[in-house]
Amino acid sequence: MKALSGIIKGIVALVIVASILLLSDLQNRSDKKGGTRESASRKMYKLSLIHFVDSPNSEECEQGVRDFLKDNGLVEGKDFTLSVFSAQGDISALNSIAGNVTSQPWDIIIANSTPTIQSLVKKKTKSQIVFTNVGDPIIAGLGKSFTDHIAGVTGVSTMSDFDGMIDLLVSLQPEIKKIGTVYAPAEINSVAYKENLDKAARKRGIELVCAPASNTSEITDAAVSITSKGIGAICQISDNLTASCISSIIKAAESARIPLYGFVTKLMTQGAIAVVARDYHQAGYDAGVMVKMILDGKPPKEIPFQLVTKTNFQVNTTVAAKFKIKMPEGLSKNIKLTN
Repeated sequence: MKALSGIIKGIVALVIVASILLLSDLQNRSDKKGGTRESASRKMYKLSLIHFVDSPNSEECEQGVRDFLKDNGLVEGKDFTLSVFSAQGDISALNSIAGNVTSQPWDIIIANSTPTIQSLVKKKTKSQIVFTNVGDPIIAGLGKSFTDHIAGVTGVSTMSDFDGMIDLLVSLQPEIKKIGTVYAPAEINSVAYKENLDKAARKRGIELVCAPASNTSEITDAAVSITSKGIGAICQISDNLTASCISSIIKAAESARIPLYGFVTKLMTQGAIAVVARDYHQAGYDAGVMVKMILDGKPPKEIPFQLVTKTNFQVNTTVAAKFKIKMPEGLSKNIKLTN
């Protein structure tokens, strides 16, 4: 009888264990299918953000994304995780990061810069991608137009306002005939920006002197070379390489006593006379809007590319006075004067 009793207890124990395992399996299957309303509402989104280079532009974009998520009630560590990677300006490192990231499951990958998005779209990934800090997404190969683009990708263009810059420059220096800029031949956006600045300048009868730089060690020589070509101002385009070494260009302009104009707001605190700057914090914020739209269920293919929604026109009157440049009458009310 004792033996029989032991067998019965063993059978009961096995039934209990089997029941627990069955319930656990059912729960796992439920979770894989989306789970209950409660578990779905508690989902923590998995986001990643990749920088090509650490620069003021990329940092402002990242902060813009973070600020949008915060402003819309999404708490990091509770509602989402954000893993940030940087290639430190190394293209081989960028390709390695892109390969590693795309091999993992993410709800959304955020690409900060043209080299980053170009590297990502070459990889196979099921993750949806939002880009920001990309000058011309069409030239970058992301689509035929802002509405006809790669299905799993959308994002924000920060194409500079070149005509607006030349208009401002001419209003401050009406006699100017020649300007200069440093560009990065390896960056497709840098080449496009240089060409667009040249077109805008030629419309006003101004010659653009350009100097190429392939790496950080060439920036200083390139900047010094254009200051020796009889230019009336440096009008520095925005790209990853020059943004990471902007102090060298500023130093060259100061040494040659030549006014510096730029396309990045932060230059206003670094000695620029004026900027016509796409707001890179806003570019990140605008990308955050797209991230939220995708998390809410809208596929990237239904979200058109867009230009950043804010541009800053600023003139530093103290720097202008140093170069004996007077503020013209009727200066646009859209231009902010600082000192």
